[in-house]
This record gives sequence, C-alpha cells and structure tokens, in this order.
Amino acid sequence: MQPTNTQLNLSPPSGWFKIFGIVFILGGFAALFAPVVAGIAIELLLGWLFFISGCIQAGSALTTRKHESFWFRLLWAVLFLVVGSWLLIRPAEGIQALAFVVGTLFVVEGVMKLIYSWHWRSQPKIGWLVASGVLSIAIAMILLGDWPQQSAALLGILVGINLLASGTVALLLGFRASVADNTGHNKND
Repeated sequence: MQPTNTQLNLSPPSGWFKIFGIVFILGGFAALFAPVVAGIAIELLLGWLFFISGCIQAGSALTTRKHESFWFRLLWAVLFLVVGSWLLIRPAEGIQALAFVVGTLFVVEGVMKLIYSWHWRSQPKIGWLVASGVLSIAIAMILLGDWPQQSAALLGILVGINLLASGTVALLLGFRASVADNTGHNKND
C-alpha cells in the first residue's frame, strides 16, 4: 500500500474572503455616503440586538427556574434588556457610548492585525494587513481623543473608513488564497 501525501488545509476558502471584502467595501461606501445615518443606524442596530438578546435570555432563564443558575441568567437578561432599551430610547447618549466602545474595539482590532502580521511577516503582501492595523488604531485614537463629543457623522465616517480598509484587506487575502490554491492544485496534478 502506497502512502498518500495529503495536506490539511485549515484556512477558509478564498471565496469567503472575497465575499466579506466586497460586503465590507460596499458597507464602507454606504457609511461614507450617509455618515449620520450610518452612525445612528449602528447605534440603533446595537440597541435592538441587545434588546432582542435580552428577551431571548429572559425566556431561556424562565424555563430553568428550578436550576441553580436561574438568578444569574435572569440578571444577565435584565442587563441586556436595560442596555438595549437605553440605546433605543436615548440614541444621542447611545452614540457617545458607542463611540467609546467602537474606539476600544478598533484598538483591539488594530493590535490583533499587527500581531497577526508580525506572526506571518514572511508572507508576501502582509504589509497591507499592517497598514490596516495602523489605520484601525489611528481611527480609534480619533474616536477616543475627543470622546464624548463625537457626533453620529464622525462615527459613521470612521466606521466607513475602517470597513473600506478591512474589506480591501479581505479581498487581497482572498485573491492571495486563490493564487495559493491554484498553485497547490497544479503541483499535485
């Protein structure tokens, strides 16, 4: 019996990178075209997600009233309901809070991109990921620098820029993965 030479490929298919890239780029252009609407939409979407999640968690908690985790689950659901309601009822304050959260998220995203790019620094065109990470951190500093005076427009513009950068990187990685897949298939044929 002859041993087979199979490689385990754990990377996602290049098609998904391309789809995410296109969706992010379109979302980025939409946010830049209507930044106030984008800022308010992001805040309201988050409010609804918290509220709906709180309702689902409350329902789940109520089905386990006799379980020892009931009170913890119920309090967690109430927290989500309160935060979701607050975001929906008080959108101006919600945008300020969201600017802080998004700024913090962009710092973490930027740092993770830089760590990833350092780990994979021998890969060609990894500089695009470095640029995207630096841009994420720069956007975060703008958001957090004047916090809490951010307006919905600034939040929409900065999220739009970040979506464009992330979408471009995802597209480039998708095309890079396509080339690697095609090269790998030709060698094995």
